[in-house]
Amino acid sequence: MQEELDLVIEGGWVIDGTGAARRRADVGIRGERIAAIGDLSAAPAARRLDVGGRIVAPGFIDTHGHDDLMFVEKPGLEWKTSQGITSVVVGNCGISGAPAPLPGNTAAALALLGDSPLFADMAAYFGALQAQRPMINVAALVGHANLRLAAMPDPAAQPSVDQQQAMERMLAEALEAGAVGFSTGLAYQPGGVAGEAELDGLARVAAAHGALHTSHIRNEGDAVEAAVDEVLGIGRRTGCATVLSHHKCMMPANWGKSAATLANIDRARAAGVDVALDIYPYPGSSTILIPERADQIDDIRITWSTPHPECGGQSLAEIAARWGCDPVTAARRLCPAGAIYFAMDENEVRRIFQHECCMVGSDGLPNDAHPHPRLWGSFTRVLGRYVREAELLTLEAAVAKMTSLPARVFGLADRGRLAVGAWADVVVFDADTVCDRATWDAPTLASAGIEHVLVNGCPVFPAAPGTHRPGRILRRDASIAAAPVLSR
Repeated sequence: MQEELDLVIEGGWVIDGTGAARRRADVGIRGERIAAIGDLSAAPAARRLDVGGRIVAPGFIDTHGHDDLMFVEKPGLEWKTSQGITSVVVGNCGISGAPAPLPGNTAAALALLGDSPLFADMAAYFGALQAQRPMINVAALVGHANLRLAAMPDPAAQPSVDQQQAMERMLAEALEAGAVGFSTGLAYQPGGVAGEAELDGLARVAAAHGALHTSHIRNEGDAVEAAVDEVLGIGRRTGCATVLSHHKCMMPANWGKSAATLANIDRARAAGVDVALDIYPYPGSSTILIPERADQIDDIRITWSTPHPECGGQSLAEIAARWGCDPVTAARRLCPAGAIYFAMDENEVRRIFQHECCMVGSDGLPNDAHPHPRLWGSFTRVLGRYVREAELLTLEAAVAKMTSLPARVFGLADRGRLAVGAWADVVVFDADTVCDRATWDAPTLASAGIEHVLVNGCPVFPAAPGTHRPGRILRRDASIAAAPVLSR
């Protein structure tokens, strides 16, 4: 007698995440895994869901999140589930939920994470997540800034031999606890003072553990080519797999330089460096408010301000005019604060997105009072604007960029594809209507066209009362990460 399935998703077009053409098929789920794919009309099932010709795809993997503390503070994670995200990589840009700094140490970028205290180490962070269960799956990087803040009484200095060894030891412990790699934020302090020897030392530890290094590079403006080469050099010298975070070329004078940076990435890959990159599909960036940028970028919007919370969502130029001062002075009065910087070229974002090793990362900042719309709309924006409207690539290729490619890069076993035996992370969406709705002025509007989202076989969107949080902590399988990239 055939064993009963818990759920059959029937009547849909299956896009399996590998880049293969869609096909008519049903998807059968038993427990947390996919148990069957094909014609399941005669299969016994406790429940059936007729999706009426919609797309059935693997849940999306957000390669670049800052939700580290949100699993504690706002565990519903509606900004993820409502756009089909079932897994996220946190701990990016050199900042993470652990390890906690030495007493008295801090860094401005830590404000991006939230208000909760940081955890003593990655084992404690994972323990807290495990105890309350995350809504979606989470893979974590350990932040380089955290390592400096936890190992160095003066994090703005160069590390002594003992301090370098302490950072490498803490990184090794984090990786052994389950972190998938480490991240650097070389555009921020204290990460910006790190030199080659320090970064190579950490990358060698990661490589020895089969882990990877992701980097918010040192400069995304005039020196973007040198900054990309710096991070490629770390990978080349140490053998550590590398991801260039939210790759972009900022300021009009640098628009077009991605032709050179992508060519350098391709040369590094041809020489054996394991390197990938990600983007968010918007022409504006967002991070902490940096007053020095106020006289370089004309269009800056404030996302939050501790001394002036009433200014969230307002233009820096308008605030400066109202206060009767220049934008740099206004920015200094607003700090600590966050901002959106409109200094990117949409056409260049699209060109970078089409690179075969480019993934999608929201880089969303859920702690912002008036966040960048990428928090709520990155993945559906790709499906609606880049695929359906602009036809930059096929729907199958776009889904692969958001599923199987990140699963390979981050070594996430049995994720990112619909296959018998894989974890049942599934999104059902309408290819004709799926789109982002979040805007610069209304940045928290949920997407359209996402109809069902399952994490490990459990529905998480639409949210149902009493549903338990089904997410898992994801570890890295280096053998998966070493597999060749699928042709797209």
